[in-house]
Amino acid sequence: MRLPKLTSRRWQRWSLRTKFAVAVVSVLLVVLLGFMAIVEHRQREAIIGEVQKRGMILTQNLATMSRNSLLLYNYTALEQNVEKFAKEVDVVYAIILEREGKVAAYSQHPEHVGLVLDGEIDRRAAEAISLLVQETGLRKEAIYDMAAPVFVEGSSGKWGTVRIGLSKRRMEAEIARTRWELLALAGLTLVFGGVASAWVATRIARPLRQLSDAARAISEGDLDQKIDATTLDEIGTLALTFNHMAATLLQQRTDIERTHAELETSFKKLSDMKSYTDHILGSMPTGILTIDRDGRIVTTNPALERLTGLSSSARGRSVLEVLPDPQEIAGALVETLSTSASVTLPSLTMTRADGSSAQVEITTSSLLGSEGKILGVVGVFRDLSVIHQLEEQLRRADRLAAVGTLAAGLAHEIKNPLVALRAYTQMLPEKFHDETYRRKFLEIVPPELDRINGIIEGLLELSRPARLLFQPVSLCNLMDRILTLQSAQLDEKQITVVRDYTGDLPLIKADPEHLYRALLNLVTNAIDSMASHGRLTIRTGWVTSVSPTPLPLRAGPGPGVRVEIEDTGAGIAPANSEKIFNPFFTTKKRGTGLGLAVTHKIIEDHAGQVTVRSSPGVGTTFTVILPVFVPEARSSWPRAASAAPAARV
Repeated sequence: MRLPKLTSRRWQRWSLRTKFAVAVVSVLLVVLLGFMAIVEHRQREAIIGEVQKRGMILTQNLATMSRNSLLLYNYTALEQNVEKFAKEVDVVYAIILEREGKVAAYSQHPEHVGLVLDGEIDRRAAEAISLLVQETGLRKEAIYDMAAPVFVEGSSGKWGTVRIGLSKRRMEAEIARTRWELLALAGLTLVFGGVASAWVATRIARPLRQLSDAARAISEGDLDQKIDATTLDEIGTLALTFNHMAATLLQQRTDIERTHAELETSFKKLSDMKSYTDHILGSMPTGILTIDRDGRIVTTNPALERLTGLSSSARGRSVLEVLPDPQEIAGALVETLSTSASVTLPSLTMTRADGSSAQVEITTSSLLGSEGKILGVVGVFRDLSVIHQLEEQLRRADRLAAVGTLAAGLAHEIKNPLVALRAYTQMLPEKFHDETYRRKFLEIVPPELDRINGIIEGLLELSRPARLLFQPVSLCNLMDRILTLQSAQLDEKQITVVRDYTGDLPLIKADPEHLYRALLNLVTNAIDSMASHGRLTIRTGWVTSVSPTPLPLRAGPGPGVRVEIEDTGAGIAPANSEKIFNPFFTTKKRGTGLGLAVTHKIIEDHAGQVTVRSSPGVGTTFTVILPVFVPEARSSWPRAASAAPAARV
């Protein structure tokens, strides 16, 4: 249910403690109301049932005692019976009727003896052939009227009817008392629940308020904040995480300030260069050319003359005769002249009259007069030479940034093993004869060296061309081999493997060992991302095209095959999806971040492509697309990947 706008705003302004207390009291109120309704309903049914049961017993007893008196027409005994039963608790009246329905005895109105009572309740009671319970009222008092027929053994019909009027007053008083007791109990429960919820909310809100104050201080620039984690619950974990974040921010600000000082010097140099470039660009305005409706040049400016090599003598001549190559320039002007539609040539190599060339951007539009009449066409010529130079500088800067990222990752991965190696080698002269030290030395130093060696090997594999030996390979058999190798881990985690293979899948052209390593990395990552009882799905099929590498003509329904490796793990955050193939990027505690980068390079060396799609909390799917094997095109495939593009960093 959507709250009204005013109520929603008030709720948003409330404190967390107030919200928690209100929510707990609301839940308690709903539960208590339901509990009260159920208990009251059952208690009411029980009380009513007991009253009716008592009335039925009294009625049956009166019928039993009056059977012989009715048979002998002993009215005196009948009057004594009704008087006796009228003295019972809650009994308002007792009536005995003859076979014809006449009153034989009436405790409340003896004057009605011999009469036939004509009320609807009286009529149904006189006609009752079994125990009958009716509700009626007498002087604003609710009454249960209970009637029971009197039968005599051996007789074909009933000999009379007995009636007992039982008051509901005491029953209703008992029900009301039960209701008030439940209300009192609910009130006490709400009070104690409200107090308890307020206490718990205070315990929760206090550390959160501390976190809020510390966060506000951080937002104002005071990063030296620390919160005491007094508990081990989620609040304590949040406090520890906050302290770690504050310490990290403080360290990062220190690094940024140091970097800022370095950037200021570089910025001054760039500012000087920008001022110089602005002066150059300011002295080279855009070239302008106008033609009339007959296609003759009307005006030019010095910038256009310098850009195209035209002279002022070109004015008055046809644009098709004097403009330099290519002919698209004159064609754009003529097209706008004939259709009134603007034309843009974003990048065009123009050859001047002296044989030199220039990159230009040309935009044409109709030249309108004061009354909207088309007077001709105006062409704007923009020299793109400087822009192309700047684009080349940006590409060079991107390459340098990529190298910097690689260097930073390499330094981070190698620094930790080097610290351990340095610590143990420094203590080597002093503790060489210490048996415990030598054992720890052998346990720590060789693995750290192997780790560094693995990182270097991974970088070399990324940087140097791989020597691949291509041959026909069955993709399904290769995946079965990988799953067999990983069967121990699959069984340990109780992961279900689903093989969804296409039956007519052709062979692919690949180096089996390198492709095996690439796909093994993807399967291993999928297994590592899943907890127990996950599901690993291997799916193969056709694709209509493999890009970006052009492939020779193939037989069969499609030019390529695909394999999808789908897991039900934690997934990849959207912010990390574009980084997972970068060297040294990893979310694992002990990972180097080279596995997926190597996998990406191997797939590219096979003229294929690898993509990923992931949903956090749902799972991840890696899709690998590879070209099919074509025996007719065997000579067109390289024997080694020296012709393949180098890995991009």
